[in-house]
Amino acid sequence: MDIFNLNYAEFERFLFVFFRVGALILFVPVLGSRQIPRVLKVGFIFFIAIVTFPLVKNQPLPEPRGVFELAVFLSMDVTIGLAIAYIARLIFAAVQVAGTVVDFQMGFGVVNVIDPQTEAQVSVTAQFHNILAVLIFLATDAHHFIIQAIVESFFIINPAEINFASITPEYMLHLFTGTFTTAVKIAAPIMAILFFLSVGLGLVARTVPQMNVFIVGFPLQIGVGLLMVGLSMSFFSILVQNQMYELPVKFIGFLRGL
Repeated sequence: MDIFNLNYAEFERFLFVFFRVGALILFVPVLGSRQIPRVLKVGFIFFIAIVTFPLVKNQPLPEPRGVFELAVFLSMDVTIGLAIAYIARLIFAAVQVAGTVVDFQMGFGVVNVIDPQTEAQVSVTAQFHNILAVLIFLATDAHHFIIQAIVESFFIINPAEINFASITPEYMLHLFTGTFTTAVKIAAPIMAILFFLSVGLGLVARTVPQMNVFIVGFPLQIGVGLLMVGLSMSFFSILVQNQMYELPVKFIGFLRGL
């Protein structure tokens, strides 16, 4: 495709592709990280848009009657890209929620570090889990699933065509429920052990009042918590891998509902 010899109608189509791909790449996990130079991201967006453009070259496209209507049509494609990125981000949100809950139980609730991807403060275990999730994301080729989803979206939804009424509260609730379910599955083994440890320390405090449970309990909870985080790594990796492999199904299911 000769991008420099497009007529006005073809340039409009290219804009729809560019905006949909750009919204996805800029906000999707890992690929949209702030650590990646902006020039590199823009170049990658431009490359994917050029490769994808022939798919929509002959698709029907509504004719915008002005700049405002063109902006509305472009916002529809931006919404599709953001929605795909949001579904992928829910996995990382579940990982961070699980890590935050575990840290609170371990006594690390006020110990925060800066997440380089979002530049927000997150707990120590949440950041550790997030780094592992990024490695699993790359190891499972989940970034390929995302690029595949944006390409297939043009077969399912034509540019400037989206039915917002199909995004029902039940579907959004289903997405959030899945996120919290994943977070509970990640944190449950560690939380269960720490809960029984707290119960045991409470019994010791009642039976041996001379013992200072606070001095003994804090390092014990931290040590047991870190041990359980290490022992649960295999379970964590399997669970996150399964979530990554389910991304194509989630993407296609969402796109077919629009």
